[in-house]
Amino acid sequence: MIHLELTSKAIEDIAEALDNPSISEQNKIKLLVIRMHCEGAKHGFIAKVLNLHANTITNHLKEYQKDGLPGTLEDRYYRPVSSLEPFLECLKCSFRITPVADAKEAVVRIEAVTKIRLSESQARRLMKSIGMKVRKACSIPGKANPQLQFEFYTDELLPKLQRAAKGESKVFFVDAAHFVMGAFLGMIWCFTRVFIKTSPGRQRYNILGAIDSHSQELISIRTTENINSLSVVALLNKIRQKYPECKITLVMDNARYQRCNFVKNHAIEQDIDILFLPPYSPNLNLIERLWKLTKRRCLTNRYYKDFKAFCTAIDTCLDDLSGPLKEELTSLMKLNFQFFKNHKS
Repeated sequence: MIHLELTSKAIEDIAEALDNPSISEQNKIKLLVIRMHCEGAKHGFIAKVLNLHANTITNHLKEYQKDGLPGTLEDRYYRPVSSLEPFLECLKCSFRITPVADAKEAVVRIEAVTKIRLSESQARRLMKSIGMKVRKACSIPGKANPQLQFEFYTDELLPKLQRAAKGESKVFFVDAAHFVMGAFLGMIWCFTRVFIKTSPGRQRYNILGAIDSHSQELISIRTTENINSLSVVALLNKIRQKYPECKITLVMDNARYQRCNFVKNHAIEQDIDILFLPPYSPNLNLIERLWKLTKRRCLTNRYYKDFKAFCTAIDTCLDDLSGPLKEELTSLMKLNFQFFKNHKS
């Protein structure tokens, strides 16, 4: 009795050959025999499913055992991606200048550059092999100034983060999030399309938060009322009460209720340094990542029957930051800031 065991590399080669439109159906049947055999299917079952004689099953397996994949196929197109090696740098350049939206578009681009036609699965494997990933495109505020952002980070923010890393001070990133009760829709793995019930009205749960740059500790003011300068002052008091002797810096945007004299004067009284971000710089405010995590973990594709349940879900998520969500939050809060270099005008 023949018994074959395939390596992960061999399985990958067979999968690529099965996706190759230039390989004949007869050879694809051979490959299916080999794969089904290695998955533990009985020869009688394979013969019945593929409508083959039992001896044919044995012959295909012997052929692969003796000569491997090249001997099983009539030609050498079982790894067509290898024929693209002379064009890899050209393809990288093309994809870097103008990324593609999907594998179908990649097939057309590859054929235009190389005159070689791949299947969509092969195109995906090629793009992965040269370091590409499916990434969501991000918007850039129209008035953002990349040079100003970089200078702010280098001259003002980075020195304070370095002192915080040594334990000499605390740096908190501050921002408000306004969660409107409704349907937060997102991608989901499912068998059929899922419909999420939408809540009526425009009830909002507002949170003014400050997250520590290194420990990821969250200090927040949570309310159904509007966030204003009084809310900011309350947050300052809460932070100072928690760390009465520590040098504290708050990094925040230029919202009117944060940049007003009332807040600035109170910060001076509390010996808290406020570092205002350059205009249109959400990419430099780490707490924005927390708000996205909160939406993803407790709001996206979820329905809450009333506003109380909605608020409770958000509170539970934020209160779990030091527990179940600690590892994910720590990964998100790495001090790697996005600067707008690769953008399309």
